[in-house]
Amino acid sequence: MDFLQRFTDRERERLLAVAQTIRLGRGQVLLRRGDPGGDLYRVEEGEIEVIDSRSQPIIVLQVIGKGALVGEMAFLDDSPRSADVRSSEGATCQRWERRTLLKLLHDEPALGTRFFEMVARILAERIRDLGIVAATGLKTGAVRGSEHAVALGREVGDAARNRFMEVEPLIRRDKALARVETLTALHNAQEAMLEIERGLSDVDAVEFGTAVARELHPYLMRSQLGELAIGRTSGHSGDSQTLEHVLSNRPEGDGPLGEFIDEWLLGLPTSRALRERRAFALQAVLDVLPPDAPVRILVLNAAASPTLVDLLPYMAHLRGEIICVDSSLEGLAEIDQKIAGRPRDLRLKLVREDLGAVCLGQAKSRFPPQNIMIIDGLLDYVPERLGVALLGWAGTQMAPAGRLIATGLAEANDDPVYRHLLSWPVVRRSRAGLSGLLQGAGYVDVRVWEAQSAGLVATGRSPVPGVG
Repeated sequence: MDFLQRFTDRERERLLAVAQTIRLGRGQVLLRRGDPGGDLYRVEEGEIEVIDSRSQPIIVLQVIGKGALVGEMAFLDDSPRSADVRSSEGATCQRWERRTLLKLLHDEPALGTRFFEMVARILAERIRDLGIVAATGLKTGAVRGSEHAVALGREVGDAARNRFMEVEPLIRRDKALARVETLTALHNAQEAMLEIERGLSDVDAVEFGTAVARELHPYLMRSQLGELAIGRTSGHSGDSQTLEHVLSNRPEGDGPLGEFIDEWLLGLPTSRALRERRAFALQAVLDVLPPDAPVRILVLNAAASPTLVDLLPYMAHLRGEIICVDSSLEGLAEIDQKIAGRPRDLRLKLVREDLGAVCLGQAKSRFPPQNIMIIDGLLDYVPERLGVALLGWAGTQMAPAGRLIATGLAEANDDPVYRHLLSWPVVRRSRAGLSGLLQGAGYVDVRVWEAQSAGLVATGRSPVPGVG
């Protein structure tokens, strides 16, 4: 609908009385990205294009036709232009200088109320249309396939980045408000990523997420979690150092903005799940820990060391052995250091074994029958088939009536953030899915608990012989 058609004849006359007419030739630029904002435009004749000139060839993000507004966001908040705008084959536009238009709207309150109501409706319609495009996978303008995904990713990233640029000078004046603005910008980016990704193919979702991450990379690296997850030189994001920071839940970063971003990352559902399931797993182990008999515990994955540290105070009176199996010598050394204060009668054995081979059922090591098997975090990185194989191998190392404790992650709305912004992809399962893994490997008496966030903890008794 033509913007001016939303007004009465007299209201249109008043608006047009303070407008200027601008004629554009073919390909002529009307607005440039980064220029100061403020003035408002309406397309009177022809079409104009919103473009991303940073790509070659240039990407057309949107085609705006007769009667539509241009620059309403920059008019409302006087922010810099977020994209380049040019005519396609030539166009005529009306231009309202911001100061002049605001004076008119102030002097005529009824017109001002009507005007801002109409602009709000346009913005609501635009947001709704973006949601429909994302949900249905429709493409607009001259954008196709992954180019469309990249353009959407840049748009989401730009919006958050622009807010961060505004927050930095605000920190000196009002740190509390700057924190709220930062968290709000990140929340809006997360919601946009989730909504848009629903309408994209798997390939385009990767292109989209990569584009968002590229725009926000300098800011993510200012947070401690971002630096640990994205800036690692080896291993995967869920290594012990990264995981320890998530479990500590103490925001750190480069300056206040870095701390705000870290606070937001540590507050995501998946971050909370990693902490909450740790407590669930500890309780599951305590429930099956023998009161006074010698115990054998086998732990797969060095990142499970926090669970062992939590467990030690409850094992002060016990005798037996803890076996830790991991691919990384560094990870095993960390375990040795962290539980150095273990009871004297509780032996520790560190075994280097390729966890990939373990998942394929090709482990070289064999162990005495174990009373308790802890698989904490490893199932976050293996698909169903390998998960069943891993659990099946674990069952062959367990004593009759031995107990398995395994953790997992459920679906969460921050999955795009973890996958794209933190480069931390994980396999997510429902309670039924995790239970099915254990049952598929032959375990009995299977139970699964779900934390309030997205943390899962499953327990089961030694597999039935011949099953799995």
